[in-house]
Amino acid sequence: MPARVLLLALIVLMPGGSPLHAQSRPVPAAATDTAALGRLLAAEDARGTGPDGIAPLTDALHSSDTLLRRLAVRGLGRFQRPELGRALVASLEDPVPVVRAEAANAVAQSLRRVRRTDPPPADSGSLGTRDAAAALTRALGAERGPQGIDALGQSLGRLPLPDSAAARAAEAAIRVRFASARSPGLAHGLYTLARARRATGTLDRTSVVLLRHAAVESGDTVVRRLALLTLAAAGGLDSATAVRAARDPDAESRRMTLRGTGALSAPLRASLVARALGDPDRIVRAEAAAAARLGDGPPDCGPLLRLAADRDPYVALVAIDSLGSGCGDSARAAAAAERLARAAGGAGPPDHRWQAGAHALLALARLDTARAARLLPQVAGAERPELRVYAARAAAVVRAAPLLYRLANDADRNVQEAAIAGLSATVGHQADRVYIAALGSSGHQVARAAAEALDSTASPAALDALLAAFDRLSATRSENARDPRIAMLTDIAGLGTARAAPRLEPYLADYDTAVAALTAEALTRWTGTPARARAVPLPLRAEPLAAVFLDDGVRLRVTMARSSGGGAFTVRLFPRAAPATVARVLRLVRAGWYDGKVFQRVEPNFVIQGGGPDANEYVGDDAFMRDELTMRTHARGTLGISSRGRDTGDGQWFINLVDNPLLDHEFTVFGRIDGGRDVAERILEGDRIGRVEVVRR
Repeated sequence: MPARVLLLALIVLMPGGSPLHAQSRPVPAAATDTAALGRLLAAEDARGTGPDGIAPLTDALHSSDTLLRRLAVRGLGRFQRPELGRALVASLEDPVPVVRAEAANAVAQSLRRVRRTDPPPADSGSLGTRDAAAALTRALGAERGPQGIDALGQSLGRLPLPDSAAARAAEAAIRVRFASARSPGLAHGLYTLARARRATGTLDRTSVVLLRHAAVESGDTVVRRLALLTLAAAGGLDSATAVRAARDPDAESRRMTLRGTGALSAPLRASLVARALGDPDRIVRAEAAAAARLGDGPPDCGPLLRLAADRDPYVALVAIDSLGSGCGDSARAAAAAERLARAAGGAGPPDHRWQAGAHALLALARLDTARAARLLPQVAGAERPELRVYAARAAAVVRAAPLLYRLANDADRNVQEAAIAGLSATVGHQADRVYIAALGSSGHQVARAAAEALDSTASPAALDALLAAFDRLSATRSENARDPRIAMLTDIAGLGTARAAPRLEPYLADYDTAVAALTAEALTRWTGTPARARAVPLPLRAEPLAAVFLDDGVRLRVTMARSSGGGAFTVRLFPRAAPATVARVLRLVRAGWYDGKVFQRVEPNFVIQGGGPDANEYVGDDAFMRDELTMRTHARGTLGISSRGRDTGDGQWFINLVDNPLLDHEFTVFGRIDGGRDVAERILEGDRIGRVEVVRR
């Protein structure tokens, strides 16, 4: 046997168990040509723009190798091109269950860019939403394997169905199978339909009854969680289900019960919230702070004040933020917020425990502007830049323009960004000179904020400054500069005339397709002559995709800095689900890219995000990453790649603090914490990574 041919004994089902379950037990695969595997993965990563185009994928659709056939189906779905959908529909009848399951996911993904209001495709070669729904419905009725049923139910539920009738038909098809097989994928399909209820109508009464039973009777914790979350989205939680689910041994189920209490009577809701205040799991107590705000009228201050003193910082921060929205006794809430805010900027708390005072300052600004204004100078002079960011946000709320002007010249770029956004919201174009000066910042976040603040400006100096800043950023040839460049180009398009056309014409051939398209729109409007974008994307950096795909034994060890509490957690990577993502992450880790970086975004009961060079979501690795969306769910403890639109990942991670099914099929899942999750889940905003290492299991 040639050396390039290997036995891939653990790959065929990757990651193809039930979409919300642990993966199915792997079975031996046929011998697979690793050269063919590499070409296929490279063609997918290039989105068909490489030297081989999409041929490696379309050819592999008919391969006798199950693995290559499955990866071809998955890769074509990731292109999100409806014209490829009909070929994917044919794979719904593949003889191998894992390929059929992958085809279901790929059909739905191929229609991701289609809007519900789009007309049916005039081109008979493109797959329309109704045809896709019909194909998935037929396949769901015929499928007997649990893996295929799960994938089909989940995929049918997330199609961009055009109207209520189509949604009802899809719901009925899922409900028929759910009545006999209460599986996670089918529950997920109903959940996605319920979330889209504004466009498609609420769930049928029969579905609601089935979900109520599943929420308390299913032996599968994931089914119970999704059933409760779906009932919350559909407004279908009833008192009997809520009372039983509130005592579920699974903390996620208890948390999701609170999500739906807005549909309950005020006394019962108050009783459930009161019970949750003493829950042993912090995700339930944090959810109680949000649930206290459900219903009519301001909430009782008592529960929020008790939670603001909770032993867990996440719970306390949620409660403090909720106080800022007001409660029954605003004076009492303001007094509590002021007490906490006085610690901000002081020497009291340890290095990584400054957050309560900062959040309290912002809450106080919303409750009592005079009290907050007296504290602002202290916090605005704090050594920690994160505190000065909060000072800028609070200054915007109390409209303290002089302080915002001062902070716009701060040494820290994130403080500058917050101050510029505050000036834009408070004094508008009176601060145009500040925005124009900030266009030259080396921080993408600052330049973007400045360009957005200049929207609709009448300043005669703005156009030339914007063009100069746009040229400067464009010369970096960094895909990560897209956000500030688009903001600048939007301003230029509004301010410019045909006289500026020669300055923009070279950008019709820009390396960024979004910039080239917007340039064409601007030139067409200015000159009255149609302009055509002809983008020339940057060459992709070659990655060892096949080798990464085959190596399932690599993990990461993330050690937090001592100043941020220390400790370490390990991450099992998913190279067979996201080989290009894992390859990039491994390369960055080995280069020390994540060492010393900050987690700048922490949202309790949602995600932690960070790992970028400037503690800001708009600053990351220069080259974008392609999304690798699979049937893996964003379960608690999984890691995803942060992005700002399709295929715009820049190396920053996020960690799911709870189950987040709303993120499924939107963000790449590339790993899962398999040790030290308590360390990861105590990370607070501003906490710093000490070191990230590649390790073996």
